[in-house]
Amino acid sequence: MKSVYIFCKSFTLNQDKIKSEFTELPKKSESIYIAADSGLETIKKFDIVPDIIIGDFDSVNPAILSFYKNRDDIEIIKHPAQKNDTDSMLAVKYALGRGYKNIVIIGGIDGRIDHTLANLFCLKYIRNRNGNGCITNGYNKISYISNSRTRIYKNKDYKYVSIIPISPEIRGVTLSGFFYTLKNADVSLEEPYTVCNEIAEDCEYGEIEILEGDALICECGDFS
Repeated sequence: MKSVYIFCKSFTLNQDKIKSEFTELPKKSESIYIAADSGLETIKKFDIVPDIIIGDFDSVNPAILSFYKNRDDIEIIKHPAQKNDTDSMLAVKYALGRGYKNIVIIGGIDGRIDHTLANLFCLKYIRNRNGNGCITNGYNKISYISNSRTRIYKNKDYKYVSIIPISPEIRGVTLSGFFYTLKNADVSLEEPYTVCNEIAEDCEYGEIEILEGDALICECGDFS
């Protein structure tokens, strides 16, 4: 499946982990690579030439932007600073508008908390438009689930699995294959006790089912 990789500003990045998980990086493929404003600095760390650079360019290093902007093989889309979307959302909308459904956002979940939260909610936007999205910095990988079930496979780099409600309540929550299991439970936004779980020692994967409600699935590792 063709994918879009959107690179955002990142202060903490485990490049080796990201490359091992997404084996297309840093190779060119049928997928496309988008740098969202100062995400241009992130993509440069992967030695990837972006297909598209998008944003208002108010935070990207001018020298790095200048390095790329005269190339014929890069599309540059500049937006005014006074706009309704974040640079990350501009990149997401660009990808969805061109028919891409599998979107991986790299970076964007450290630094300012308002930017982090806005980037996390891009996952809901993607799913509501029939896409699949995740966001990662190599230490944390977050995806979105709504009224459905999914499997999370054991991964030594992402030891902990948490389900964080983003609707007032998630209902009919069943967790199997985890150290802490649940059966048809309800979890509220203000009391999210489904955190810091682990896949059971004798299981290859854990299964998460939510009958009603929206949540973020956070796969997390320790910083070391």
